[in-house]
Amino acid sequence: MSKKRKVPNPINATSQVVKPSKTQSNSIPVESTPTIPTAIDESDRPFELIRFDKRVKWSIGLCIGLFLVLTLAKINYSSIGMWNTIMPDGSDAKRGIISGNPKPIRMDEWAILAPFMLSQANQGFPLENPAIGGEKVALVGYFPINHFISFFRPDYWGFYLFDVDHGFAWRWNFILCFGLISVMLAFMLLTRNQFWLSVLGAIWLIFSPGLAWWSFFLLTSIYSGFGMLIASAYMFFATKTRTILIAGILFFWCFSMFALTLYPPYQVPLGYLLVFLLVGYTWQHFNKELLFSKIWLKLGVFAVAFASMGFIFYMYYLDAKSTIDVMSNTVYPGKRSETGGTGFVANWFSEYYAGWLLSDQKFPQTWLNICELSHFITFTPVIAVSTLIYFIRTKKIDPLLAIILGYVLVLLIWIEIGFPAFLAKATLLDVSPTRRTQIPFGIANVVLAVLYMGYIHAKKIKVEGSLVAALSVAVIGFMVYAAWLNLDDAQGVYKSYQLFLPTLFFIVLNWLLLPVVNFPSKEIAVVGAVVFFTLPNLKINPVGKGMTPITDNALYKKVREIHLQEPEARWVVLGNQYITYIVTATGVNQLSGVKNQPDFKTMRVLDPTAKRDSAYNRYAHAIYNTYIDPVHPDTVIMQSNFEDGYQVALDPCSPKLRKLNVRYIIFDRTPQPVEIRCMKQVAKMGNLEIYRTND
Repeated sequence: MSKKRKVPNPINATSQVVKPSKTQSNSIPVESTPTIPTAIDESDRPFELIRFDKRVKWSIGLCIGLFLVLTLAKINYSSIGMWNTIMPDGSDAKRGIISGNPKPIRMDEWAILAPFMLSQANQGFPLENPAIGGEKVALVGYFPINHFISFFRPDYWGFYLFDVDHGFAWRWNFILCFGLISVMLAFMLLTRNQFWLSVLGAIWLIFSPGLAWWSFFLLTSIYSGFGMLIASAYMFFATKTRTILIAGILFFWCFSMFALTLYPPYQVPLGYLLVFLLVGYTWQHFNKELLFSKIWLKLGVFAVAFASMGFIFYMYYLDAKSTIDVMSNTVYPGKRSETGGTGFVANWFSEYYAGWLLSDQKFPQTWLNICELSHFITFTPVIAVSTLIYFIRTKKIDPLLAIILGYVLVLLIWIEIGFPAFLAKATLLDVSPTRRTQIPFGIANVVLAVLYMGYIHAKKIKVEGSLVAALSVAVIGFMVYAAWLNLDDAQGVYKSYQLFLPTLFFIVLNWLLLPVVNFPSKEIAVVGAVVFFTLPNLKINPVGKGMTPITDNALYKKVREIHLQEPEARWVVLGNQYITYIVTATGVNQLSGVKNQPDFKTMRVLDPTAKRDSAYNRYAHAIYNTYIDPVHPDTVIMQSNFEDGYQVALDPCSPKLRKLNVRYIIFDRTPQPVEIRCMKQVAKMGNLEIYRTND
C-alpha cells in the first residue's frame, strides 16, 4: 500500500517541471504551471497579536530617534516665549523661539506648569513646596519630585538626568514620540496589523485639536493607557512564558502610570474606553485554547502585578494622604459633583469647520475659547448607519465595533442629556464635567473610525440601486445640517460661503465610508485625507529651544541672585499676577502666585479664625495687594472673585508677614512711603521695585 503524498503548502510551493514517463516519451513535455504566491487578506490570516515586522520596527526606531535628537537639541513646543512680551527686559522678543507664535491662551502651560517645574528643579525637587501649594503638593500634582513615584513619571526623567533645558525638552518630546508609538501599536493590535491605517490613525489622534490646543497634556494618560491595553491583550493571548512575563511587567508599569496621574475628569471616561476596548477585543478573538494556555502562569503574573501595584499605591497613599484629603475637600475642584447634560462647548461637529476658520484670536464668544471648543473630527453617525447595513447584509456584527459604538452613545447621553445623580456617582462620571468628558469622547470617536476602517478593509460589501441614492442624500443632508448648526452656533463669526469647501470635503469623506463604492485602500484614502486636514495643527504650538524666555529674563536672574544669598527668606509680590508666576519659577518660597492646593499653614496665620476659609480653600491664582487701615491696623481682607482665584489685601509691614518669615517684597509700582516704612530697597528694575524688611 503506497503512502499518501503530502500536498505542499501553496504559499511555500515552488515551480516544478514534471518529466514525462517512458510511455509519454513521444509526447510534448508539459511544464506545470508555477504556483504564484498570493497575498493573504488580513481576515484570512491566523490570529496574531502585533506583527513586529520591519515597518513597525523602523517606525518605532524613527520615533525614538526623533525623541533623542530633539531632546539633545533642547527642542520643546511650549509657549513660554510669551514671557518675552509679558515681562520684556530689553532682550529679543524671539528669544528661545525657533518658529511659530507662543499662544497667550495656553497660560496654564507657560505661566503655571513651566514655572512649577522650574520651581521644583531649583529647590531640588522637594516633597513640600509652599510656593506652588500646601502639603506635599508635587506628590499629588503631576510635577517632578524626589520620590519613588517619579519612576512612574517617565516624561520627567530628563530633569534628573540633565539640566532644566534638556529636562524640559525631554518631557515634551517624550509625550509626543511615545504617544505616537503607543497609539500606533494599539491600532496595530485592534486592526489586525494594518500598518498604514495604524500609523495614519495615530497621527490623526495625537495631533487632533483636542490634544494640541491643550499642550498635549492628556498624552501622559494616553500612552500609559494604551500601553496597559496592549499589555493586557498579550497577557490574555500570549502562549510563551517570556512574553507573558514581559507583558506583566509592562502592565504593572503602565497601570501604575495611568492610575497615579490623578486627574479623574479624564481618567474615568478614558479608563472606561480602555476597558471597553479590551472586552471587545477579547470577545472578537475569543479562543479558549489561547486564553487558557498557561493559565496558572497568567493568573500568577496578574496576581503579582496587582499585588505590586497594591503595595505601590499603599506606600504612595501613606505619603500623600494628607495632601489628597486637602485636595478632595477644596471648594474647587474637589467638591464638584456633576450629573452631565450641559452639552458640548461648541457642538459635536464643530471640528469640521473650526480648523479652517477659527484661531485663538477668532472664535464665537459662547464657545468660551479655542481650547475649550476644540475636540476631534467624528464620522460616528455615518459609521453607525453603515454598521447596521453590514449587520443586515452579513447577519454578523463585529463585537469590538459594536461595543465602542455603545460606549460613544453612553458618553453622548452623558454630555447632552445627563444621568440621574445616583447613576452619575455609581459610574464615577460625576467627577468628569462634560467640558472635560468631551475630550475622551472625541478620542473614542477617532478610535471608532479607525476600527471601522479596519473592519471594512477585510469585509467589503456594496449596496446598489435606490439604497445608494438614499444613503447619498442622507450624507448630504447630514452635512447640510452640520453646516447649518455651526452657522447658527457661531453667531455671525462664520459666513455661509466660508462653509462650502469644508462641507464639500466632509461630504466626500463621509460618503466614502458608506458601502456604496469600493476601491483598493479606500480606508487609507479616507484616513490619509483626515491626516492631511490635521497637519496644520502642527502649527498650534510653537517650536522653541531651551527655557531662556524664563531663565534669561532679567527679573528671574535678579530674584535668583538675591534668593541664593538668603534662601530661607520668603517673598510676596504686591500687584501684577504675572510677576508672581515668574518669581515662582526662581524657586523662592513666596506667598502669592498659583496654589495647586491651599496652603493652610500659611493662611491660618493670615486668617486665624478661618473666617475666610472658603475664599482660599481652592486651586487658585493668589494675588496680593496693599491695604492699610489706620483705624483697624493689621487688617487682612480676603475675597474670591473667581472659582479659581482669590485676592489678599494687607499691610506690607504687617506682623503676620514677619511671622511667616516674609523678608522680600516686590512692588509692581513705586510704593507709597507708608507701605515701605519697615523696609529698604534692594533693587529697582524699571517699574518694579524689590524691598527687604528691616530686621
